[in-house]
Amino acid sequence: MAAVRAELKFRDGLRQKVHVRVDNDLSSVIAAVHELHLNVSSILNQLVEREKTGVCAEEEEEEDDEGSDEEDTEPEDPPKYESQPPAKRSKT
Repeated sequence: MAAVRAELKFRDGLRQKVHVRVDNDLSSVIAAVHELHLNVSSILNQLVEREKTGVCAEEEEEEDDEGSDEEDTEPEDPPKYESQPPAKRSKT
């Protein structure tokens, strides 16, 4: 028996492993990949819904507020140099 495996790594560093067993034929592998896709999509959709309701968003805002007291509305100064292609090398 073989398995198709995936590992999701979340922002907080936690990991979740997902696996689906497969037989030794191609159609079984294709079906397992499809099932794995559905499982991962379901997990990610749940995560998105949690973030929309503010559970994760509130935690991130608290972390952001700890670092600075003022808002970062002003853009940073652009670099003092211009991006240019490398100089041509002379033939020797």
